[in-house]
Amino acid sequence: MRHIALEVLKERKTRILSAIIHHHIKTGKPVGSDVLIEKYNISLSPAAVRNLMAELEEDGYLTHPHTSAGRIPTDKGYRSYVNNLAKLQSFAIKEEEKLRKEYEQKHNEIETFLSETSRILSGLSKYTGFVTAPKSQYDEIKNIELIQISNAELLVVLVTQSGMIKHKQIEASLSTRQLKKLKYFLNEKLRGVSVAQANTRINTEIIDFRQNEDEILKTAEKISYVFYNIQDDIYIDGTSNVVTFPDFNDFEPVKSIIKFNEDKDAFIEMINKDFNSSGINVKIGSENTLDEFKDLSIITTVYKNGECAVGVLGIIGPKRMEYERMMSLVNHSAEMLNRFFKDKDRLGG
Repeated sequence: MRHIALEVLKERKTRILSAIIHHHIKTGKPVGSDVLIEKYNISLSPAAVRNLMAELEEDGYLTHPHTSAGRIPTDKGYRSYVNNLAKLQSFAIKEEEKLRKEYEQKHNEIETFLSETSRILSGLSKYTGFVTAPKSQYDEIKNIELIQISNAELLVVLVTQSGMIKHKQIEASLSTRQLKKLKYFLNEKLRGVSVAQANTRINTEIIDFRQNEDEILKTAEKISYVFYNIQDDIYIDGTSNVVTFPDFNDFEPVKSIIKFNEDKDAFIEMINKDFNSSGINVKIGSENTLDEFKDLSIITTVYKNGECAVGVLGIIGPKRMEYERMMSLVNHSAEMLNRFFKDKDRLGG
């Protein structure tokens, strides 16, 4: 009988916690026992509900503002709520149709597609959407073009298998013959090599050049630094959505959401820690390793080129967000990107 009683108690606590979080997400206000009984069909006495709420607070799932008798969820409470979602809530039909239409109207260019994905994530969530470009260690070189744009400047254009295009100007002056020879060398040695490995590969292969090709050697070394300095890109949209959200009116950390849009390296490093994880990842408040995100939740997942995960996309928003809907939005967006790469490969793009 004791075992059954404990199970019943656990079920009641779970139900009350879910109801409190659901109501707080909708209203932004502390939740009292009377609201739970009236609106969430909690068939217990007010005293019993208050006792369970007190126990949940003692366990660290709830807290209460000093000016209110009602409770609000803690990071631990939100985490329990997310972990107990039986499955992602079905996407609203209207939103799913809108998502598909947005994607179908876009060009078959990866930079445009990634940028639009971040915009769509932001537009549909009303928060901040982001997508990282395919990571350099997983994106292979498809072609390299060299264009002498002035007597002293050479444009290096890199095209990757995913469709990313990178270009960089370097100081160099080569004859037509030298350009042709260097271009042949680079494509022969680097095609199919990951962007991250290109710098090492060039420096390994460069000794094969004949000694009388000093100018080509110098230019090849400069080009190797182009690959060495390529950084992972990220596309971000809707920063102002988070800043203007009512929850953040009194939050000092709101300034950090602006700062991270200017200095993205630490943020990219943080979200890449879940790069090898499967499914949807949710970081709530203090679970984020960067202090500036301790009042925010971040929902991420990876997108794939074939079977290989190549980038991360997600949403940044308040802890008081509709987790089921946001998780579903992130999941659907990743599926769209997976389909984009699959179709691109099938069509030889």
